[in-house]
Amino acid sequence: MTDPYINNDLKDVESAVSEFCARELDQDHLHKLEDEHRYPRELYEKIGELGFIGVGFAEDIGGSGYGALGHVMAVKELCRCLPGMGMALSLGYIPGFVVDIYGSDEQREKYVRPMIEGKYISAISVTEPDSGSDLMSLKTRMEDGGDRYVVNGSKVFTTNAGYADFYALLAKDEDRQSIMMIDRDLIEKNGPGRFEINDLGRKMGINTTTSGELVFSDFEIPKENVLGQRGKGLRMVLDGFELGRIVIAAQAFGAMLYGYEKTVGYAKKRQQFGQPIIRFQSVEHDLVDMYVEIEKCRNLLYKAAWLYDNKDPESKKYSSLVKLAIPECAIKVLNRTIDILGGYGYMRDQGLEGALRDIRITSIYEGTSNIQKNTLSRMIF
Repeated sequence: MTDPYINNDLKDVESAVSEFCARELDQDHLHKLEDEHRYPRELYEKIGELGFIGVGFAEDIGGSGYGALGHVMAVKELCRCLPGMGMALSLGYIPGFVVDIYGSDEQREKYVRPMIEGKYISAISVTEPDSGSDLMSLKTRMEDGGDRYVVNGSKVFTTNAGYADFYALLAKDEDRQSIMMIDRDLIEKNGPGRFEINDLGRKMGINTTTSGELVFSDFEIPKENVLGQRGKGLRMVLDGFELGRIVIAAQAFGAMLYGYEKTVGYAKKRQQFGQPIIRFQSVEHDLVDMYVEIEKCRNLLYKAAWLYDNKDPESKKYSSLVKLAIPECAIKVLNRTIDILGGYGYMRDQGLEGALRDIRITSIYEGTSNIQKNTLSRMIF
């Protein structure tokens, strides 16, 4: 099928990632990592070496320059093969988008280039225990300490906490917000002051990743670690989220394809009453409904990425639109795939129940569905 947004280079990306997935991603390995609550670092390094992390980043920093559409094609294919693993791998670099967008040349070389190569895993610390999605109510503060800032406060739900190689920390800076970079040296020295990381424990899904609490007690960060312009931290986070939301929608879309394709294959083989169940009208209709949802989401996702790459004024709206619509569609489709497989769909080794648990977070992180509705209502009405 010809798609107006996807050129031959992007099709090559899709094929290369698909071949890698077929060769390297294994459900038993995923389950082992989940049971051990361990990140697939060796696979992350491989996708970095093969250039899959860098497909959407600019060539000047070691990427391929294919923009948001490049990110979408790679992440979609990773999650199409094995949603939990694809999500974990892409979450290693999605938090780094804000550093790539706003970092100085030196900061991009220090953080983004090794991330693209698969050597660094990124994290962004925004959410706090009391403020949740209200980023104007941050309590974590940075105060002037001469040649450094002194940070006090706490963050929660930081993905990759404990094994990330750098953190982008959003903190209250007088009456504004700024982003501070916590690099490897600061993590290893852990002082002056104190920086504590607490794992919040097992989650509903993507248990190959951590979700952590960060606690800062008079923790000192050099002033040169400020990202971009001081006092513009909130704007930077939201701009990073604009791209991040599109790529998260690609995670959900890939998981939707995974569930649909697995269910079609099952329905063609599963015999009941002397015929494959795909011949039952109710199953046929359900699969057609899924196909329609998939095609709607595909076009919406590719359009959102294209608008972002072309700096179209509609990009912010479509970023929220896909972040709202595609995860909701994916949850609905995966729920129905489990129904079609019946008891088999509920079993762990089929993969569908795990995919549903994993992609549930796509309607929550980087802005819940209700946050997206609030954003869209202000843009539309």
